[in-house]
Amino acid sequence: MHPTAMPRRLALVFSGLVLCARVSAVPVEGLYEGTVPGDSASAGRTAIAAEALKQVVVRLTGRQSAATDPALASLYGDPIRFASTYRSAAPGEVAVGFDAGSLDTALLGAGQRLWGRDRPVTLVLVVAPRPGVLPSLATVDPELRREIERTARERGLPLAWPGAIDAAALQPRYGDAIAGRLEPLLALARQSGADGVLLGRVLGAGVTWAWSGPAGEGGFAGAAADAVRALADRYGAQFASQSAAKCGALAVTVRGVRDRAGYAAASQALAGAEGVSDVALDEAKGDALAFRLSFAGDAAGLRQALQGSRLVPDDEAPADGGVHLVLRP
Repeated sequence: MHPTAMPRRLALVFSGLVLCARVSAVPVEGLYEGTVPGDSASAGRTAIAAEALKQVVVRLTGRQSAATDPALASLYGDPIRFASTYRSAAPGEVAVGFDAGSLDTALLGAGQRLWGRDRPVTLVLVVAPRPGVLPSLATVDPELRREIERTARERGLPLAWPGAIDAAALQPRYGDAIAGRLEPLLALARQSGADGVLLGRVLGAGVTWAWSGPAGEGGFAGAAADAVRALADRYGAQFASQSAAKCGALAVTVRGVRDRAGYAAASQALAGAEGVSDVALDEAKGDALAFRLSFAGDAAGLRQALQGSRLVPDDEAPADGGVHLVLRP
């Protein structure tokens, strides 16, 4: 089959495979609104807006330290120029919305890297053995869950819980959770549509946390909220870039695709890269395919995410700023 015929004949065959490979990255709403104690009718709007702006900037940069970063002092000193809406939230709280365009421009101008709207989903598993209680990963202390969810909302971190997982698949993983074995738990997370796993183990008087997935592996000992913040920082370090907020899309050319199997291999490698939420084929010409990707990062981040795959940088490509790759045999 001639390569130029591939988009017409193979797009329907592979579109489901390509798009379903990364369904767990989800668009996060409300990134540009911060909710803080206060009153929407208060005269002290500047102070309220400043606190809300710090919350939003932490969420956008993926860095908890951004709230106290001296490089951003001028932004926090004049938050009203970015504020667009004030509304009452829960009793005693006010939600301040900020203009996305002007805030993004200011943050990028201050040298900040921004984490895009499409973000990976993390499955939360907690084990807390109790005498006389049947061991289960599906039961989570309500107060602990509220603390985790509240902090995750503040950081723009999508979560999944084990309640939707079939008990037959969940129960065999209880022993892995007790032992802190992350690899089978990560496999469970991916089978359930999540990208990563956050494991909490309440053993004795202490609580330890560990994670695995797009942010690599890590751990934390202490409060659940602090563990979620640490994980969000890891995600931000992985996916924030100076281009993600502006475009979120990358043009990628893959050379060396000569048949149907090559098309499938290239599509799957792109769709399986961490941070990719959508893959579309634009054009096929000769042995080269032009793809358009939704990616939570920049070109360098995509190349890093593809390390170990069959797609490698094309050393013969022009230096035009695009992403040029070659499919290895």
